[in-house]
Amino acid sequence: MARRAQQTTRTGILAIAQEAGVSPSTVSRVINGTAGVTDEKRKAVEAAIAKHHYEPNRFARSLVTHQSHIIGVLIDRSIRYATANTLVQLEEVASNAGYMSVTLTIDKPWKASLQHALAQLRSLSIDGLVVIAPRVGLADALAASGVQWPLVIINSLLLPYAHGISVVGEQQLEASKHLTEHLIAQGYTRIWHMAGSADWHDEQQRALGWKQALQEHNLERFGRFIQCTWSAQSAYQAIMAEDFSDGMPDAIFVASDHMAYAAIAALRARGIRVPEDIAIAGYDDAEGSIFLDPPLTTIKQDLPAVARTAMYTLLQKIEGKPTDDVVAMEAELIVRQSSIRAQEKCPPRDSNPEPTSSQAWWLQPNLFYHPFF
Repeated sequence: MARRAQQTTRTGILAIAQEAGVSPSTVSRVINGTAGVTDEKRKAVEAAIAKHHYEPNRFARSLVTHQSHIIGVLIDRSIRYATANTLVQLEEVASNAGYMSVTLTIDKPWKASLQHALAQLRSLSIDGLVVIAPRVGLADALAASGVQWPLVIINSLLLPYAHGISVVGEQQLEASKHLTEHLIAQGYTRIWHMAGSADWHDEQQRALGWKQALQEHNLERFGRFIQCTWSAQSAYQAIMAEDFSDGMPDAIFVASDHMAYAAIAALRARGIRVPEDIAIAGYDDAEGSIFLDPPLTTIKQDLPAVARTAMYTLLQKIEGKPTDDVVAMEAELIVRQSSIRAQEKCPPRDSNPEPTSSQAWWLQPNLFYHPFF
């Protein structure tokens, strides 16, 4: 079989050479982009390649160029929402630059999972690596692994890890602080935070931005932290279980839009109105947020732009061009009706009714997943 495959490749090159009226070595020089070929011969070879739809063997070519034109992508297995679009953006940028991408998933324990994935990528002789690393520990494990390829990490912590590693992500701390300051500007003082999973850099940055804003306005004593996971179900149950006997918040900054959807449904199930009684703001600008009743104030993440920037940065590193250690991208505050202070606060209706059938669907598990930034 190996001999037959080898013969097919040689026959292909010979056919191109005969069609173009040049030697097989000239065809190889054109394919590999090496010097010593006249424009006339190069055009003849390119025309023959196009006519026969000839595809050079990528691995055979890498022996000459010392480049596989393959980029590895590692993705945290916990990521669900928006992953497909992010991977599409990474692949498109790579493909337009003449590279193919290979995606592997990894999970805890990081060290063992990472060693296995890196061994697989070494067997492909990849030229560079992009890693989507939202959870605590993965980026550190990468930095400690001694990866020799050009490496870009997508991460919201935005700290340099080691020389030669670039980090790309959005400024989630600053965005969350801006959102909280918007709530303060509306006149809210009792601003709570409903948190996503604690082992994500995204949540840690969002909580820190909320906390810093309260501290700077001397409102920290009125804040409250409610720990949830990224699931909508956890947010719904947290609101339903919350004891408001000591007073309700004026506003809740919810760590993701999907959690905010559930929080609003739970508040309504308890007869609490949004924004008349409690203002709600989310994060992500997930599809559907603008159509919520009321439309949801949120932070818009441009995940496709983050992915494209990460791949552009990696390609520059592969080409030996200088790159920044940290590429921090801005996230945009989108103000909608869910956080706009009502002209007059009205007393809430029945404080704890049973959920109606139209609201019960929020209790179903695994309906929503949090995005990776």
